[in-house]
Amino acid sequence: MRKTCFTSLMELLFCSAYRGDHCTVDVRQSCKKETITKAPTGKGAPDRKQEWAESHMEVLMSARRILILSAAVLGSTLFIPPVSLWGQETAAPEVANAPFQYLGEISAANTFVRSGPREGDYATMRLEKGAQITVVGIKFDWLKILPPEGSFSYVSKAFVQQYGDGKRGRVTKNDLSVRAGSSLNALKSQVQTKLMDGDEVEIIGEQDEYFQIKPPAGAYLYVKKDFVAPIRALTDGQHANAGASESVNGAASAGISTTPVEPGDEHNAAAAESVDQATTQANPANPDQQLSTTSAGQEFNALEARYTQMQTLPFDQQPIEELTSGYEKLAGGTELPESMRRIAEGRLAALKIRKQAKDELLAVRKEQEETESRQTALKAEQQELQEQIQNNAVQVFTAVGTLRASSLQRGAGRLYRLTDPESGRTLVYVRSDSTELAGYIGQFVGVLGTNTTEPTFNLNVITPTTITPVDVNEVGKKVVASIMPPSVIAAQAPASAGSEK
Repeated sequence: MRKTCFTSLMELLFCSAYRGDHCTVDVRQSCKKETITKAPTGKGAPDRKQEWAESHMEVLMSARRILILSAAVLGSTLFIPPVSLWGQETAAPEVANAPFQYLGEISAANTFVRSGPREGDYATMRLEKGAQITVVGIKFDWLKILPPEGSFSYVSKAFVQQYGDGKRGRVTKNDLSVRAGSSLNALKSQVQTKLMDGDEVEIIGEQDEYFQIKPPAGAYLYVKKDFVAPIRALTDGQHANAGASESVNGAASAGISTTPVEPGDEHNAAAAESVDQATTQANPANPDQQLSTTSAGQEFNALEARYTQMQTLPFDQQPIEELTSGYEKLAGGTELPESMRRIAEGRLAALKIRKQAKDELLAVRKEQEETESRQTALKAEQQELQEQIQNNAVQVFTAVGTLRASSLQRGAGRLYRLTDPESGRTLVYVRSDSTELAGYIGQFVGVLGTNTTEPTFNLNVITPTTITPVDVNEVGKKVVASIMPPSVIAAQAPASAGSEK
């Protein structure tokens, strides 16, 4: 069945979408034959056939390019990475650390290091053949390693306070997620570990709302065990150029050869047994050292459990001093592998900050207690004075004297005079709208109120708030006032002189 030009063009479009230009020759020739067949006839037909065919083919090819471009634009528009690939948080893998560590070597070129122990976890970097890593754990076909040189992590800027030259930061919240960073893509969803309030980080860069930091203690990455050849168990003072570690024994129990064997190298595989024997002779087993290392590992795990529990307690109840002593002992000893000592040193730095915060908290609380104690004593003293004042019944007034009516009545309210009981001279005027003052005329009273000067007659006038009859003999004893009659003051002077004698 002969193909039409339209059928050929449709094949061209679908073929181009999958095979590119590899399919264009046959289709162009097919369309060209049909075009020439349908070209004009008659006088000058060959020239017009060729011209008509070329123009027809140009239109077809232009249509092809437009359709392919439209399909590409539509495809790129429809492919939008889901939000979960960028910001959603994936819990840290649950892969336990082995009690011992070992040094491994990458045995294949362009080996991916991944954020988790699965093929679906995103790659963070590539390692070349021969690169060394430190293995700290294993799960099925995946090795748990310390982050190699060049690795970095992400933390949210909102919960890290920079200080100094800006390359150091302090965490300001508990359970801050540390996410695995990648030099190969922009993903940052895999949680590696958690940081607590007060923990410090080393800032090496920033991207969007995140700081790029040096991977902290407790942050790990993963690589497939098929691409790692174990070199040796890590003893005291030995560690890979970057990363963490696990013992060769732990690797062997997981099905990994304890001697480096190149993939496909049968000679090396045949020599594995002799290499193992040489390694055993060069590093003889020491039961006492193994026992001390095991004991130190158990002590380290116990400290880690107590450290985790401590973070749930209030500051004043946290056993910071005890934990510091335990970590200092392990960090300064030689029983633990290098990676565990690094974790212990990180814990010591965090405990130091917590100790400072605890001391400051206790100092503030002590100061508050002392302040409260002083306030309690002051309150007791004030209460005692108040009781003494009440017992002595001391009355304080603005003025005392005999209240009399005034012939001078100007302004609002009625004007009264407060006079000396003996001479009758006016001490001060009292102005009030209250009719109650008329009942005190002729009595020796105490007046409490505001003393002002009225400019019209240049008079001192008290606007009373309280007016009370008082005993003239108690003036200067249980009755005091700013304005007192001269005769009363003169009568008190001999009495005072007699009391001094």
